[in-house]
Amino acid sequence: MDQATEAARSSVRNLGALYSVVVGVALAFAMEKLVDAEAASVFQWHLVPLFLALVVTLVPFYHGALRHLDVTYVEHGTSDVRAGALLADFLLLFLEGSLFVGLSVLLGRPEVFGWTLVALLLLDAIWGFTAHLAFSRHPKLKAEARWAFVNAGTVVILVLFLIVLGAYPPGRVPESGGLEIGLLGIAAIRTVVDYAVSWEFYTA
Repeated sequence: MDQATEAARSSVRNLGALYSVVVGVALAFAMEKLVDAEAASVFQWHLVPLFLALVVTLVPFYHGALRHLDVTYVEHGTSDVRAGALLADFLLLFLEGSLFVGLSVLLGRPEVFGWTLVALLLLDAIWGFTAHLAFSRHPKLKAEARWAFVNAGTVVILVLFLIVLGAYPPGRVPESGGLEIGLLGIAAIRTVVDYAVSWEFYTA
């Protein structure tokens, strides 16, 4: 193995470790909001739907990010990867990690949580299409393309849902209820579809 390849793989390991730390921070912030020792009710039951929406979104994103890094830069080697791909992946994971932290601190604001989730899925969809078309010399990056379509479709559904419930413009508190449960339902269905269409990639 040449030094350039080993250096790239080392960078990938470091990137994966950094992403793991950011994901851990997001979960820690969410748990801190879910369990408030100073509140009258220690366990904040009203935050459970959005906490679960965060978790069911975070798990496949984290799983998929690590699999993408392994498959792209370790298992297939770096010779088939275009220049700049690793930097692009670093920027994507940094932004996505920041949005996950944002989601964790917004558990008490379901209307803003919903639009932040839209931003996260839209960012990942854009990256997925870009990765499919430009980052690799392989003609097909099936998993990334499938993620892009799943997330783009979910963005459309989420935006329509938020508008119908009155959570538009972003930050406006809707008068009708059911926002938290709806966000959980959409996030859960997105994850089920994600794993269903990319199961072979996740478990390879």
